[in-house]
Formats: sequence, C-alpha cells, structure tokens
Amino acid sequence: MKTNASTKLGDMRLRAIVFDCDGVLFDSKEANVKFYSHILERVGLPPVTPDQEEFIHMYPVGESLRYLMGDGERFQAAWEYLQKIDFRAFNAYLRREPGLVEILTLAKSRFKTALATNRMVSTRELLAHFDIEKFFDLVVSAADVRHPKPHPESMEKILNTFGISPREVLYVGDSAVDEALATATGVFFAAYKNESLSAHLHINHFQELHPILLNPMLQGA
Repeated sequence: MKTNASTKLGDMRLRAIVFDCDGVLFDSKEANVKFYSHILERVGLPPVTPDQEEFIHMYPVGESLRYLMGDGERFQAAWEYLQKIDFRAFNAYLRREPGLVEILTLAKSRFKTALATNRMVSTRELLAHFDIEKFFDLVVSAADVRHPKPHPESMEKILNTFGISPREVLYVGDSAVDEALATATGVFFAAYKNESLSAHLHINHFQELHPILLNPMLQGA
C-alpha cells in the first residue's frame, strides 16, 4: 500500500467512509458499454468504441450521451428513450468487487457511510438489486445534486449532512473525476485499482482498507 508523502494519514481522524459506485463497488465497464451501445443503436449510430469507454465510465448519462453523439435530434431521441429503459436489464453485466460486503459491513459498524456517484435514477435500484442499500447512511447520485462530480457539491452535501469536516472523511474512488472531487473538497482519497491517480492511498483490494478502518489512532471521536 502506498501513501502520499505530502499528506500523512496520521492527520486523519476518520468518522465517515464515502464510496464511488462504478469501478469501486462494481466492475461495471461491460455494463456501461452494453447500455450506451444499446442507446446508440436505437438512434442509428455504431456501438461504443474502446477510446470512448473511459469517458462513459466516469461521467453522468447526459454528459456521456452528448460526448457520444453531440446535441441535436439524435440526443433528444436518445434522452427520450432513456426515460423508458428498464435499467435492470443491464445488472447481469455488473460484477461485485471482491470483498465488497466485508468492507461495507466493517465500515457501517464503525463509521458514517455514504455513496457519491454520477449514476442517476438507476442508483437506488442497483443497490437494492444487490442488497447493499442497507450499508449506506446517505446516497448522493447525480440526480440528487445540481452539479455532479467532479464539482464539489456531492461531497459538500455529505459533509453537511453528517456534520463533519473533510479531514474526517476517506473517499474511495477509481477515476480522475474522483481524484478531482477529493482535491476540491480536501478529503482523504484512496485510489482503487488505479495507480495513475494522485492519492493518499493506492489499494487493489478492499482488504487493504481493513487496517485503516480498525486503527484507533486514525479515528475521530
């Protein structure tokens, strides 16, 4: 496990754990590609290409659709069709990350827990489908804010709801959007399976978080 020399974990007084969704709770890249390719086909466009996959993995559906097809009639048709889609059809392509239930159980038993995601209306259905909604005290999706990640609004809503400071939060994310959110709000950042990000911690398995969550020296009152 790597630490960032510029900020020591000893400065942390942990009271809340915040998780991103796609790429952290779930391996969702296949599901995202299937979802957006389905919409593109509906409006007469070719499926998602490999060089488009990273963007659609990080950004909300509206921004992703504009990235894939621009504004105009096709975007409007895609947006209207989106309102009718049964998102459950794509859950079969999602895979829970190893050790997910164990880390959520541990986090919930000791800290406030939240989800900060750029998913929209599908978020709560997804959590219910995998029976993990019970582990979160607060869920903040792109549908719950005016400005989705990397704008700080999502994290600020979590801080205000819990009544805590940024130095009392560990945020687990996997993308440049998550890195930017952590930087903008001053929370501690654990980069999940992405060594290219600037983070206080880099982890490849949730088991690597257990010692931190169990360390009384890193916990707030």
